Amino acid sequence: MKHISIVDYGDCNVEEKINQWILENEERLLEIVDIEYIEQGNMYLATITYLERE
Repeated sequence: MKHISIVDYGDCNVEEKINQWILENEERLLEIVDIEYIEQGNMYLATITYLERE
């Protein structure tokens, strides 16, 4: 399993960034295992856990 984290400040635009990352990397993705969102004040963090094709 691999992980990638995406951070955004201010406007909660992190979901758009996740969707963009998935579209840009869909050829190498085997499965998205989990997407975890954390909000702390003005910071938004998303961690994607995924399996990569061999």
